[in-house]
Order: sequence, then C-alpha cells, then structure tokens
Amino acid sequence: MLATLDYLHHRWSPLILVPFLLSAAAASDIDSSAAQKDSALVISASGQVSTNKNGQDWAIGQAERIGITKPIITGQDGYARFAVAGGTDFEVFANSLVTFRENVGNPQDLLDITTGRVRIQLHISADQPSQYRVITPVAVITARSGAAFTLAVDDEDDSTRVDVEQGEIFVQHALLPRGSPEIIKAGDAIAVEADEPLISRRLDRGALYRYAFHSIVKTLGLAIPGLGKNLACEAAPQQMVARNRMALHPH
Repeated sequence: MLATLDYLHHRWSPLILVPFLLSAAAASDIDSSAAQKDSALVISASGQVSTNKNGQDWAIGQAERIGITKPIITGQDGYARFAVAGGTDFEVFANSLVTFRENVGNPQDLLDITTGRVRIQLHISADQPSQYRVITPVAVITARSGAAFTLAVDDEDDSTRVDVEQGEIFVQHALLPRGSPEIIKAGDAIAVEADEPLISRRLDRGALYRYAFHSIVKTLGLAIPGLGKNLACEAAPQQMVARNRMALHPH
C-alpha cells in the first residue's frame, strides 16, 4: 500500500493532466453546429461506451446522438466525448454513469453524474440557457459564464471532488444547503462529502488526491494509460460496472 501511495504522490499530477491537455488541444476540432438542442453528439468514443435503448444496453460510437434523459455508461476501458448545441462539450471517462439532461423540464440542467469522472467545457451563448447546472448525489454545480472543470464522484459514499481549470463555478451542497453557494475559481478545488458542510480550499493536488484515494483507484485509475496495472490489486472496476447496470435495471 505504501508503494502505491508513493506512486500516486509522485506520478499522479502529470498523468491526470494529460487527457485535459489533449482535450484543450483538440477543442477546435469540435463542430458544434452539428449538435442539436435535444441531443448530445458523440465526437469520439473508445472502449466500452453504451446507453440504454428499449431496456437493453446499446453500444454507442462516433457520430451517434444521445437523447435527453439517456444514460451514458463507460466500462473499465471506456471513454467518450460529446458536443452540445451552443459549443459546450463534455468528456466521460472510465467506469462512469452519467445521465444527459435528466430533468427534461429545466434546460439548464446539463448532466446528472451518479459515479465516475467527467470533464466539462461550458460555453454560454445568447441562444442557450443563461446558466448550466451539473448535479451529483451530494452537490449542485452551477456556471453562469464559460468555465472548464472536472468532477469525480465516489461510487461508495457519493463524495464529490471538483477541480476548476477555467472561469468560476458555484457549488451548493445538495443535502445540506446553507446560505449562498461557494464560489470556486480557476486553480481552486472543493471536496463535498454527504454528511459534512462545504469546505473549499486552494487547490493542493497532492492532498486532494490522497483524500480521495479510494475514488481515484476505482474511478480514475484505469482511465490513465499505464496506471491501471500498477493499481490492479486495489481496483474493483467490474464491481463498479455491475453497480451501474443495477442502477439502470433495478428489477
């Protein structure tokens, strides 16, 4: 275990930045004009990526569309990137369960994240909602202007970690709302736990990742090339995928 922790401490920060840097570099490749208001367009997909269609798991790939209220499920090697009308896009990494516009009555609600890791690049435009919301079991994240941020949701206790790369976001505890939401700006992060009030702090990747060690291993480890086999003894990706399936097919 000590060797694993040491590996994370020295190797995690540069590794976790790789997909974000690649995303930023490829942002100009997205043709948002092809996206529609009632669907998310698959820009790229690899590994196990599926949705639910007529009660069955349905594999999805590039150029397909995900309609409102539809889940997005990724397996241990799954990754997908989506574009939404207006220029917003989001990425779903391995071992995640996300629902696109679950709340049909509120176009401001973009994603409901049940578990896993998602990166979101928000663009606010005149013909789109004046703000967007992203919801996890313990947090409500709102953006009123362009922003880029990453969320990781633990599959056991629903704790949520949010790292802000660009812009600013507003975070409210979904279970313990108290007064005004916390404002988290670029370079900062926040950790939200189910049974504790919000605690925001200046971004400290080492401390933040140690705090969320179990979540990292289960939800993020296999999303980073070469990291999964180093943590194989700790990870339980099949259990997470099974939980995702049960959430979609409770009976």
